[in-house]
Amino acid sequence: MNNDRKKELRAQYDQRKPDMGVVCWQSGEEMWIAVSKDAKADYNSSLFQLRLGSYPNKELQRAYTAAPETFRWSLLKQLDYEEREEDHSADLELLYLLCQEEYPQAKSMRPGKSGR
Repeated sequence: MNNDRKKELRAQYDQRKPDMGVVCWQSGEEMWIAVSKDAKADYNSSLFQLRLGSYPNKELQRAYTAAPETFRWSLLKQLDYEEREEDHSADLELLYLLCQEEYPQAKSMRPGKSGR
């Protein structure tokens, strides 16, 4: 791959608008939710860790290890935003709180981090 093509691909990557919102791993009635600034990247990272057996949330890891075929991942609520460079932390936290109200049984995917 030549340098011009690499620069072009890098520019496209830098200009992309990743899906932001609240992501969810669910198995039956059990749900784990978290804020995500890049849903696709979070999915890939968490799936890799879960398959490896090294996910930081031990409760989620145990449930996944016991029955991985029952788990599904979703972008539960998506944040609608215009500018990529803006700080969307407050909007994401509000979206997370709304999800907690809508899904009171949902647990935090990242305990101790207020949904992050």
